[in-house]
Amino acid sequence: MSKDFGDVLKEIRIDRGYSQKYVAEGIMGQSAYSKIERNEIEPTFRKWLAILEKLNISVEEFRYILNKESLTTKEKLINEFFSLKYNHHDDLQLLKDAIIAYLKEEEDYLLRNLYYACESLIILNTTQNVEEAQLLAKKIWERLENFDRWYLVDIRLINYILFIFPIDVAMNIGERAIQQLVPYHNLKEAEVLLINIDINLAVLLIADNKYPESLFYLEKVIPLCKKYQKYNQLAIAYSRKGIILQKTGKIDEGSEYIKKAYAILNAIEDTKLLSELEKELSYYLDIEDKGPLQLEISPQE
Repeated sequence: MSKDFGDVLKEIRIDRGYSQKYVAEGIMGQSAYSKIERNEIEPTFRKWLAILEKLNISVEEFRYILNKESLTTKEKLINEFFSLKYNHHDDLQLLKDAIIAYLKEEEDYLLRNLYYACESLIILNTTQNVEEAQLLAKKIWERLENFDRWYLVDIRLINYILFIFPIDVAMNIGERAIQQLVPYHNLKEAEVLLINIDINLAVLLIADNKYPESLFYLEKVIPLCKKYQKYNQLAIAYSRKGIILQKTGKIDEGSEYIKKAYAILNAIEDTKLLSELEKELSYYLDIEDKGPLQLEISPQE
């Protein structure tokens, strides 16, 4: 059974041990707040944000508590897409089929773009036909490039398709995405997204033998990984820094960073990422004259 807005506020307030007077103080009168908890009135958006701040709970967590038993099909599909950590064919195919079923009943521009993203990734995984994958990715980009402002969901989607484009196009898109994140400075979700964009741009530059430029992105992202305790991304950043150092003749220093990456992934027991990292290390350090091997990490954390 789904909960009403006021019921959730009341539940959180009681769990926190707060009085109605404490929560309402500086925002509205206690009697008005009491009516909100009884679902007799709803607060304005600004007052709702102020109440959540008083309750020490994020908007995302509140919405989850409110809707966890009644997520719409669209919300479930979006959450599933941005929860994918690896580009596994079976997972992508199941999600694509579910999105197609939804779109047959109701058109939705975001889910249409998620369909294009799933299909392009499936093509890369099964046929390695980059040109065909790019045609689908371009459908997403053609819509977004005309917008003056991108929101976080747009930037998260862009991060998934960056590596499909040629290096110069991908770098331009990635830099524009980074600029779009500037207004969200110090917002955790935005900074975690920035981590993933920088890490993905770094590997594109490694593939293009632009090691100083790649190192610039990694040096920028390592402190953010530590700040938000994103250990899997930190391991990737260390490993890619190790690749760059070894490629530029600093063999011992590079080996130390690679050892750090292994130590982190073994400690958190992320065996899937460890396997992917081993493939990437082998590829860039042992194999020459091949196209780039991509290691994709989900921005959803």
